[in-house]
Amino acid sequence: METNALIDLVHQVQGELWVDKVNETYRTGRLCQWVSTFHPNKLPCQLDGTFHHGAFNAGMKMVFSDSTAWMVRFPRAGMVCDNCADEKVAMEVTALNLIHDRTTIPVPKVQAWGSAATNPLGLGPFIMMDFIDGVSLSDILRDPNAERPSRVVREDISNSDIEYIYRQLANFLLQLFMLDFDQIGSLPSPQTEAQGPTPPRPLTFKAHSILQNGGIDIFGDRAKGFATTTEYFQYVAKQDWEQLVHQPNSTVGSYDAQNKYMAFKVLEGLVPDFVHPKYNHGKFKLICDDLGLANLIVRGREDLTVIGVVDLEWSYIGPTQLFGSAPWWLLQDRPVNSAWDCKDDELPTIASRYSKCLETFIRVLEEEEARIPEHQEKELSSLVKWSQASGAMWLHMLLLSGFNDHRSFPFTQLRRHLGATEWARREKEFDNAAELGAFAARKVSDLDNYDKALEELEDKKALLDSGKITKEEFVANALIDSGLVPAP
Repeated sequence: METNALIDLVHQVQGELWVDKVNETYRTGRLCQWVSTFHPNKLPCQLDGTFHHGAFNAGMKMVFSDSTAWMVRFPRAGMVCDNCADEKVAMEVTALNLIHDRTTIPVPKVQAWGSAATNPLGLGPFIMMDFIDGVSLSDILRDPNAERPSRVVREDISNSDIEYIYRQLANFLLQLFMLDFDQIGSLPSPQTEAQGPTPPRPLTFKAHSILQNGGIDIFGDRAKGFATTTEYFQYVAKQDWEQLVHQPNSTVGSYDAQNKYMAFKVLEGLVPDFVHPKYNHGKFKLICDDLGLANLIVRGREDLTVIGVVDLEWSYIGPTQLFGSAPWWLLQDRPVNSAWDCKDDELPTIASRYSKCLETFIRVLEEEEARIPEHQEKELSSLVKWSQASGAMWLHMLLLSGFNDHRSFPFTQLRRHLGATEWARREKEFDNAAELGAFAARKVSDLDNYDKALEELEDKKALLDSGKITKEEFVANALIDSGLVPAP
C-alpha cells in the first residue's frame, strides 16, 4: 500500500520550512545559547560537525567548553505528526530512563528534555543526552553499491560478525525481558507522578505511520485499554482495515480492492488462532517497535562491540509474545517492505537469507540464556521458536507495520502456513459479490478523486518551485484545500 502523496507533498515543504528555522537559529547563535542554559554550569557550547538526519529526528553534536558532548535531538517536522511529537519524546525519555536504571544496556543518559511549549526557539520538543562517540552499525551493514538504496544487510558480512552482533542484541533483549508490567498501553510520562488505572492506548510505529503518511487516525478512543493480548491484537489488526477503507489511494483498481477486502477481513479473523494462551493475560513487556540493528552504535568498523543503543522511540507496554517473536530486524530491513514482495506467491530470494539468520539468532539466544541464571528455563528462546512453529511471527510482523499489502512477504507466509485450502475457506466467508462490488466501486471513485486532487496540488508545487508562491503560502493553501484547517 502506497503512502498518501497529497500529505507527503505538504509534509515535504513543512520539513523544509522547519530546516530553514533550525539553520536560522544556529546562524544567529540562539541555538548554542539555548543549549548552554541546560548545562549544570551554563558552559558555552558549539556545534561539532553537521546535522544528523534520521528517519524521524534531526540531531546535532554539541560540545561544551569543558569538552563534554551532548546529542541535541528534535523530531523532524514533516516526518513526525505535530500532534504526536510531544508524546513521542516523552515516551522515549521514559524508556531511556527505565532502561538506564534497570539494565546494563548502554543507552545514553538524558540530560534534559522538554515539550514544544517549553522550547523558545519554536523547533518543537527536544531531548538532550550524552553523545555516544562511535559508528552507526547501520552504515557498516548497508551495501554502498546496491542498485537502489536499501537497508538490507550486505551479503559479504561474515557469519562470525553477524553472530557477534546478534549475541550482543540477544543479551540486551534478555535484560528487557526481565521487566514485567501489568497492563498494555503507553508508558507513564516522566512529568506525570501517577497514571490512571488504565494507561492510554500506545503511540506505536504503526499507528503513527498510518496517521502521518496515510492521513488516517486509527487510534479510536485512546482512553480505552486492553485486558488481554487478544483484545490488543484485534485492535491493531483493525487498524489495517481502517486504513484500507478510509485512505483514498489504498487500492489501485477494482480487482485489487476486492482482493484486499477479503485479505484484511481474513487477517482480522485470524487473531485468536495465533494468541499464545499462556501469555494472553500478562505479564506484559516493554516493546520498542523500531528496535533493531540500526539502533546500535559500535566502536568502529573493525570492532563491532556495541557501545550505544539509541532512538528508542515508539516504546510502550505490549504483549509478551510480541516481544518474544522471531525478529523482523535480522537483515535490518522490514520484511513488509517492497524489496521482499512475493510474485505469484513465490518467495523472494532474500527469504532463505532470513531463515538462515533466524537459525543463528535462536542458537545464540539459547547460548546466552544458558549463561544467565535467571534465564535457565529458556523462556524467551522458547517463545521465539513457538512464533516460528505456529506461524505467529508472520502475524506479528504485520501487526507492527502499517501500509500492509496482501502480496507482502509476511502476508504470503501467513497464507502458506494456513494452507491454500484453509485460506480459501476463510476468504469464502467474505466473498459476497454485492458487498465486494460496492466496496470496489467506492474505492475506484476515491482513487479518481485522489488523482485529481494530486494533480492540482502538483500544479501548486510547480508554482512553489518556480518561486511564484512561498513555502508558507503553499502549506497554508494545501491545508485549507484538504479541509484540515478552515478557510479564513
